Amino acid sequence: MCASFNNLFSVPTDRERSRALGDTYQLPDSIRRAVTVGINECFLPFPIPNEGDWVTINQERGQTVEAFERTIQTIPHGKVPSLENISEFSSHFFPGCRLETLPQIDFTDLPKHSRMGQRIDTYTKKPQYSATLIIDHLKKMKRRQRKNDTEELFCIGVTMADIYPYSSWNFVYGLASTIDGIAIYSFARLDPSFPDIELVGPCTEQERILILKRAISVFVHEIIHLFGIKHCIYYLCLMNGAETEVEMDGQPLYLCPICLRKMYTATGKDRKIFNPVETYHDILDACQKFHFKDEAAWYENRLNILTTLTNE
Repeated sequence: MCASFNNLFSVPTDRERSRALGDTYQLPDSIRRAVTVGINECFLPFPIPNEGDWVTINQERGQTVEAFERTIQTIPHGKVPSLENISEFSSHFFPGCRLETLPQIDFTDLPKHSRMGQRIDTYTKKPQYSATLIIDHLKKMKRRQRKNDTEELFCIGVTMADIYPYSSWNFVYGLASTIDGIAIYSFARLDPSFPDIELVGPCTEQERILILKRAISVFVHEIIHLFGIKHCIYYLCLMNGAETEVEMDGQPLYLCPICLRKMYTATGKDRKIFNPVETYHDILDACQKFHFKDEAAWYENRLNILTTLTNE
């Protein structure tokens, strides 16, 4: 290996180390103390390098905490709901359609203009990405990679990264382009511990169920938007708009009569394919499998009402 001596490196000053650490005011007390208390007593400054040392051969500018937080973090996340489970449950809302899971896309592979949509959220201090630019990239992928375009109704991207639609918005759970048949939605804020996900331990069974339920709700909601169905204001419904987690958790995992009829129209009014009672049975089975107790009770009650009236 051929290397040249780098005489531009200089040992960081106290001020530069402080800047690299960043503002610690909002850190939890245990974390703040670990990175600020007794530092000089326990940690030696970076030494003056000798010729041939790493920093004399390689350019190392140093990475501040702020710079790190702007990078893509791909650490496996123990709370990420299974795409297979989401697809399995959600498929029952779309009889006659098949859901296919496509290969993963790394954000670092996005074009430069898409990565420019990255920012740090003012409130959470976490990285965010432009949902509109991600959708633009998915449009190009759909045109370039899908050979049987007539078989593909929609393309939906899911991510653990936080997203925003426009510069004036601080976040969005999901965003759909109805004309293009493309949507993107984020798992990030579905976790009850967001934005302090890294500071808590493994989720409880109750949290796991809540995250999965939220993921399915947003996923189905966004797909239904792609059929051209807008937010519902007529009943408490899966298609109600949601600004907060409280609103999201207040939404039921079923469609109101008006939105159910819209889906019947959207799927071609084929009674052999679109059979609400059969759909309700399938969703009830899925609710029981994934321990959605309240939702299972609703579907069971609804089926009892429909089958009772049918038999009378």
